[in-house]
Amino acid sequence: MRTNPTSLPERIGIREVHRLAWPVMIGMLSHTAMTVADTLFVSRLGTAPLAGIGIGGTAAFLLTATGFGLTAGVRVKVATATGAGRHADVAALAFQAGWIALAGGLVGLVLAPASLPVVRLFGASPEAAGHASDYLRVMLLGTGPALGSLALQAWFQGRGDTRTPMVAAVLSNLLNIALDPVFIFGAGLPGGLSVPAWGAGGAALATVVGHGLSLAILAAAAAPALRGTAPWLRPRLLVPALRTGLPMALRGTLSVAGFSVFVAILAHSGDAHLGAHVIVLRIVSVSFLPGHAVGEAAGVLVGQALGANRPELVHQAFRAATRLAVAIMGTMALVFVVIPETLLLPFHPAPDVAVVAAQLMLIAAAFQVFDAVAMVAMGALNGAGDTRFTLLSGVGCMWLVNLPLGWFLALHLELGAVGAWLALTAEIVTYMTIAGLRVRGTRWIEAGMAAAEEDARAAEAEAVATVAAA
Repeated sequence: MRTNPTSLPERIGIREVHRLAWPVMIGMLSHTAMTVADTLFVSRLGTAPLAGIGIGGTAAFLLTATGFGLTAGVRVKVATATGAGRHADVAALAFQAGWIALAGGLVGLVLAPASLPVVRLFGASPEAAGHASDYLRVMLLGTGPALGSLALQAWFQGRGDTRTPMVAAVLSNLLNIALDPVFIFGAGLPGGLSVPAWGAGGAALATVVGHGLSLAILAAAAAPALRGTAPWLRPRLLVPALRTGLPMALRGTLSVAGFSVFVAILAHSGDAHLGAHVIVLRIVSVSFLPGHAVGEAAGVLVGQALGANRPELVHQAFRAATRLAVAIMGTMALVFVVIPETLLLPFHPAPDVAVVAAQLMLIAAAFQVFDAVAMVAMGALNGAGDTRFTLLSGVGCMWLVNLPLGWFLALHLELGAVGAWLALTAEIVTYMTIAGLRVRGTRWIEAGMAAAEEDARAAEAEAVATVAAA
């Protein structure tokens, strides 16, 4: 039973996708600006600290990726409930996301003391490992605010409100950028007080403070809609959200684990190759994150369409999102080819780092369009709850294509970062092909509609039971 479905357009085109995607793009680009600022400031300390934040950031994401994936599962269920008009369930799902974030924050506190042994597993030089450990420890201590902010972002996005998370992201990332030089290099304060120079750890601390501001903004914005909703655990809502999010969590964890191996391969190629990878990855995120935002918008529209029992809109959302993502990332590919040295200049790379980074920029340009299609396909499939497929296909491509080929090219043929990034390109093309074939079919849509019907029946049964008990 589906009552009071949300209002959806008769057709979904680029305009509808863009309406949801552009605030996500702005929020993600502000995050990119923040990570670029971190890299720019830390790069002034030398190559070892620069390599350290690359390793520390990857390790932090590896250890918290499960929580990120589980909060994404909440977004899928919020979108479906919004499409079906089950507004009480939408409100209750915000608290379920909060419980997930709280659990993840406690795990981060437990893992923080083990930061140095963790980063040593990446095979970095002793000096780089020290900086990486400082960065990772602070990031793990701040896991709670980070996950809480992401959980509420997912909740707002599932409702179709992408502007509120954008405002929170922009303000928090601006605060992060402002605090970077203070915490990294130290600063004098009025009254003879001073902030010590924390180096790479200071960059992480600025990030954690930014997450705290984002969480506060989103919680204040959500409060009116949650008034009167009980904050306790609701198994009827939490279990399906976890069931949907768990494959995304596993995919994130295994993908980041694979990426950690990728970084370890680069570390064995030398600090120059690892430093070039960190710099180019920051630059490429300018194109990657908008493409990811379009994929997330497609997922929200797919979820809402299935909740409203309008499956004819699903393929429309995918096609429109693909056109938009290809346009954005294709344009960025041209920029990477035309002015690679200009983009690298602000990072002040050492000569050996600059040579490798210029080659990586050309490889990044080559895979932009393939990556655009792959990200939109993944977003659409996740939006329908087809997360088991995205888990198996995504992890399979990384572990069976990228890593073996990357090891062979980077270490065996001694191509270093260039070989590793060529292997990354092969992974993206393979995944695009597999996911594209899946999206062209209808099985994933039928499964998504069945899941939406099951959620609706469970909500109706609970309502009947509540009335009977009263």
